[in-house]
Amino acid sequence: MDILCVRCGEPFDVYHVEQDMAKWPERPNKEDFYTGRGCDCCYGKEVENIAPEACEIQRALRDVLGDDVDGLAAEMEDLGLV
Repeated sequence: MDILCVRCGEPFDVYHVEQDMAKWPERPNKEDFYTGRGCDCCYGKEVENIAPEACEIQRALRDVLGDDVDGLAAEMEDLGLV
């Protein structure tokens, strides 16, 4: 299941964000991803968000669900946003 980078709108698999990005000290890590500073695709670049409405919905769901990333991914999939 996927979640979106709220900066550029690019979908990422939850496993990639939670496991792979946690190991990268020199690249954007999962804290960068979750705080909206960027992902592998957009970190440190000027970007245009490809899915601004979906990202706003994801931000609201993250506020409600907190750290339940699997629940967030499931809700985003149920809504047809990823």
